[in-house]
Amino acid sequence: MTSVSLFQFSLCFKSPRTPQKCGVFVCLYFWIFFSLGLVQLIGADSKENLSEIKLRPDSPSTISASDQIKNVFGKYSVESPLLQDWKDQNFEHIKIVKDNELESSFMFSLRRDIDGDRNKTWPKGKERQRNEIKGYQSSPEPMKAISSETHQIKWYLKIDKSFQINKQFCHFFQLKAVGTKNIDDPVLTLSGVKDRGKPQLQLQWWSLKDSGRIFLTDWESCKGKWLVCECISKYSQNGSIHFSVRSMDGEINQKKQLKKLETWRDGFSFVRPKWGIYRSLANEREKLNQEDRIWMTNFSIQKF
Repeated sequence: MTSVSLFQFSLCFKSPRTPQKCGVFVCLYFWIFFSLGLVQLIGADSKENLSEIKLRPDSPSTISASDQIKNVFGKYSVESPLLQDWKDQNFEHIKIVKDNELESSFMFSLRRDIDGDRNKTWPKGKERQRNEIKGYQSSPEPMKAISSETHQIKWYLKIDKSFQINKQFCHFFQLKAVGTKNIDDPVLTLSGVKDRGKPQLQLQWWSLKDSGRIFLTDWESCKGKWLVCECISKYSQNGSIHFSVRSMDGEINQKKQLKKLETWRDGFSFVRPKWGIYRSLANEREKLNQEDRIWMTNFSIQKF
């Protein structure tokens, strides 16, 4: 609006001599300001909605669990095992099941002696298996964060009461980079592991020159119940991660802060989340169950 227009607008309130003309000016400028404000408000809401991705199972539905996930995260967002037994094509590694507390959820299953890591063949001593969903290059933008951006990621996790772990890695969540170098190690994982002989749920973090583990809760106390997880990550060479996990029954309530953490490394293109089961079969395989499962739902991903 020009200075002349503002001057005329101010005069219309001061001059009692031209009430009709003044009324026209008031109505005209009122609707201009109102319309501009409405457009800005709608635009802000639209931008906010577009910056958040949500996923929860639609049940009952004729659309499979994998297809529901792909419809939200992208066509190649599911990393299930390559079946080694062609006679067992009917096994569903991810399926939708009913839940007494949350109506429905995605169930992730892995079979110790059958499933592998997609179509990969790992050398002896490095065997592993994977059943994960993820963000990737063609996923919606909120799934991928770059330097100076912040991810806010929320989801619900339930670990089967009978789920067994050993001293090898078993990740249920990863912040993992895509890029040209320095991408072998994740930025962060939520993992079940026997650390110094103590089975536990813990955070594991990596930088170029260091790594660490943070205890969250005893293994037995976190199984068989819904855990509400939230991870807020600011990506930079001097970044930070705020991670919280609480159980719906109130017994677990942990909040951890990692400051001055190298969450962005040279060679990164973007960082994306991964959820599911990714574990080693290298040693102590016999201590794992023949089949293990977890449940997940209520995924929410925002980027700022």
